[in-house]
Parts: sequence; C-alpha cells; structure tokens
Amino acid sequence: MIVPQTEIAGVHLLMSAPGVRRALGAPRAVRTSADGSRRFDYGKTKVYISATGDGTVFRVTTTDRRQKTASGAGVGSSRAAIARTVRGARCSASACVVGARRVTRFALHDGRVVRITLGYVID
Repeated sequence: MIVPQTEIAGVHLLMSAPGVRRALGAPRAVRTSADGSRRFDYGKTKVYISATGDGTVFRVTTTDRRQKTASGAGVGSSRAAIARTVRGARCSASACVVGARRVTRFALHDGRVVRITLGYVID
C-alpha cells in the first residue's frame, strides 16, 4: 500500500531498521555506502537507512506494480490518473510530486509512472 507522504509497503519515514525487518522480513541484500548509510533490498522495493545513531528510514522507493494508493494509483498509472486521484499532486512531464519537505514523487517515463519514492528533501 502507498500512502503519499506517509508510507510505501508498510514502511514509513523515520521507522527503525528493526521496524523495517518486522514489516518486510529479512532483506534479500544489504548494501552499505561510503557514508555508512544502508540500503535494504526487497526486490522491487528499496529501503534506505541513515548512518546516524538512530539509524532510521530516510527514503523508500518502489517499482512494484502491486503497491497502490487507496485510489488505485501506482507504477504503470498515467500522469493524468495521478493528477486526478492523488490529492495535492503537482505534475510535470517528468514527475508528479506531493509535498515540499517530506515528498512523494511519482517518476514518469512516456507519461506513465515507473518509480515511486518517499523521502525527505534536503536543502
């Protein structure tokens, strides 16, 4: 389930790493970047955990067509469908975005959603 500004696949921003494991189980792979942050790989869904002491989720992405909003929008949906059914969505040719600091981004290619990202914008 996708709840714009809140969660993707049951994972919400600032959730702890153990909370992610409770929600999604063991990841297929865990990758650690040079800055110490980690990426939990769940196939078509990726969860990014900060390198800070609290180690919380700062971004979630999915290309999974099974993940949908309550109105049925998700990967594969048209730009028009996102604009019509996702409250607060601002659309351009490349993406539909909800929010300013906490952002849900529906990335578009040829007018269709190809990836959905929930995360924070850092200025």
